[in-house]
Amino acid sequence: MVRRALLGTVFTVGLALTLGATSLSAAPVKLARHPDYNAGKITFSYLGDIWTASEDGSNVRRITDNRAREVYPRFSPDGKWIAFSSNRYGNSDVFVVPAGGGTPRRLTYHTGNDEVVGWTRDSQNVIFRAARGDGAFPNVAVLYQIPAAGGMEKPLPLDWATGRATRPTASPWSSTVIPPCGPASTIAAATPRTCG
Repeated sequence: MVRRALLGTVFTVGLALTLGATSLSAAPVKLARHPDYNAGKITFSYLGDIWTASEDGSNVRRITDNRAREVYPRFSPDGKWIAFSSNRYGNSDVFVVPAGGGTPRRLTYHTGNDEVVGWTRDSQNVIFRAARGDGAFPNVAVLYQIPAAGGMEKPLPLDWATGRATRPTASPWSSTVIPPCGPASTIAAATPRTCG
């Protein structure tokens, strides 16, 4: 009789564990962070890794699998790449990985934290923010861009009066910089603007 009771208990516990594991694996994802969308696909960070899924929630795929914390995934505009920040080597650096998965490639090697913000429209450069002392205020993060194929990063010009990144162009007739079109700033209010 004791054997039957023990066998029944083991069977019940085994069944409960099996059913519990099934319901646990089918549980909804909670705290998915930093989502980005491109052409019916979503990328996000969850459990410290980068994931993708179809917009209807199907085809969930883990893109990275690392002990590091990987955040801020962003699709390239052409949808072929995902840029993200990872602290694999101590501080956050910029990485890119094919959107379908593969081996991530490290782009930045600075000792400070580099946080991915997005891409340029042509999918050639990753834009990230970092506080490296290049701006008007040394401890304030500014935007940088780095080629997705690898290379040196360079700071994006920033209009500190408005706080927006700008694309000033040099005049072909002089060495002065022509301010971009848009709301006049207090610094550049006296400078004539050319808008076309």
